[in-house]
Amino acid sequence: MTEIKKITKITLLWYTIAGFFFAFMFIVLMDFTMNFMQWPYDDPIDFWFQGGTMLVIAITTLLALFMKEWEKIKLFFFFAILWDIMVLIMDIVAVVVLNFPETPLLFMITFIILLTFNLVIGFVSWMTQRS
Repeated sequence: MTEIKKITKITLLWYTIAGFFFAFMFIVLMDFTMNFMQWPYDDPIDFWFQGGTMLVIAITTLLALFMKEWEKIKLFFFFAILWDIMVLIMDIVAVVVLNFPETPLLFMITFIILLTFNLVIGFVSWMTQRS
C-alpha cells in the first residue's frame, strides 16, 4: 500500500479550504455574492448547485486528509480532476457563448484561472503519487 505523499496532502488541504470557502460564498452569502459579482441573472439555483458541489468536494477532501493510503483516495482524486475538467469546459463555453458584462466576465475569467490551478495541482499530485 502506498502512503500519501506531501504534495497530495497539500492538494487535499487546498481542495478542502477552497471548497468550504466557495460553498459558503455560494450558499450562505448567495445574495451578497451575486450582487458583488454583479451577476446579470436572477437565478439563485445555479449558485446553490455550485455551492452544493463545492461542499461535497470539501467534505470528501477533508475525510481523505485523514486517510493514510493512496489506494483509498485514488477514486476521489479521479472524480475531483474530472469535476475540474467538466466545470472548466463549461466556464470557457459560457465566457465564449454568453455576453457577460465586464464585472461578471472578470469573475468568470478568475474562476477559470482557479480551476486551471486546481487541475494542474491535481494532475501533479496524481502523477507524483503514481511514481
